[in-house]
Amino acid sequence: MKVVQVVKRFGLCGGMEEYAYRLTNELSTLGVKVQVVCEQKVHEPHDKNVQISELGKSLVKPRWLSHLLFTKKVRNWARLHAQRDTIIHSHERIDCHHLTTIHSTLYNFPTRRKLPSFRNYLNEYIERRELNCSSVQKIVPVSNLIAEQIDSKYAGVSHRLTPPISPGISPINAVKKRLEPESPVIGFMGKEWKRKGLPKAIEIWRELRKEYPFARLCLAGFPIDEPIGISVDELRFVDLLGHVRRKEEFYEKIDILLHPAKREAYGMVISEALSIGIPVLCSKETGASDLLNLEYTLNCQDAIALWCDVLKGILAQPNDNFLKRSKIDSWQQVASKYYSNYKDLLDGN
Repeated sequence: MKVVQVVKRFGLCGGMEEYAYRLTNELSTLGVKVQVVCEQKVHEPHDKNVQISELGKSLVKPRWLSHLLFTKKVRNWARLHAQRDTIIHSHERIDCHHLTTIHSTLYNFPTRRKLPSFRNYLNEYIERRELNCSSVQKIVPVSNLIAEQIDSKYAGVSHRLTPPISPGISPINAVKKRLEPESPVIGFMGKEWKRKGLPKAIEIWRELRKEYPFARLCLAGFPIDEPIGISVDELRFVDLLGHVRRKEEFYEKIDILLHPAKREAYGMVISEALSIGIPVLCSKETGASDLLNLEYTLNCQDAIALWCDVLKGILAQPNDNFLKRSKIDSWQQVASKYYSNYKDLLDGN
């Protein structure tokens, strides 16, 4: 068996790039022969026997054109190098894969009326092609949220859906801080901070300060000069960490993670916080909300006052049991699940 991982950027770049990188390393540890096909290698794999084929950078935007150009490169590579026992596992929007992992929420879902445009047509086409191409046999969502979206929008491919395989957890060497009841620290981390709900998180924090005037906000994952709507007076109670090299720098400063995302396929920050024992309050529109007991998930559109009430309840019982599942998978367990899927493909299942 030879497994080809297809991802544009291979390395610890966050999101699906990190997913593909860590999966590759663990598959290699299991003895699987792995090759990576990418545009750019950002980090070396742990195993030097993993072959890397760099196809060269192409356009980043518009995204639909980037997908089309990358697909053409991968298709040509597969035509020249793929063998009968080669399994092509894609993390991108291509059309020559046997298994694809869906890392993002679907385009224009729930469906909204849009003016006809070339861009909308091509984005819909590329998404549909990935799920319906002649070679694809298995579709792996990273969360139940994505599985439900695919089942609703593309009912014809439901038979190809596997149970979700969420990102694994790498050990985080952070020590959970001791809660100071009068000055709790609310944490938020995310590069795409608007979509991940920072404006709402700020409003919730402001509401909390009416009862906890010394409550602090700790923000990470984006440039510190971003115009996020914090006043000069409020900055006294805000820690802006910017892009952190070590995630521990963020987690060791916060008491609660707040993640009221508008839409989020998974949300690694949630599972990471939970693995350390940090309480989390997040939106139901986040894939990783499945990890939490229902009382710690709210609709993104719920009132600020309701979010604040639940937050105050967490502060009153910071050691409550938040996890719905007993544990979060390691990357080794993630690789084992994929290995089972690869074997099914080879056996014709």
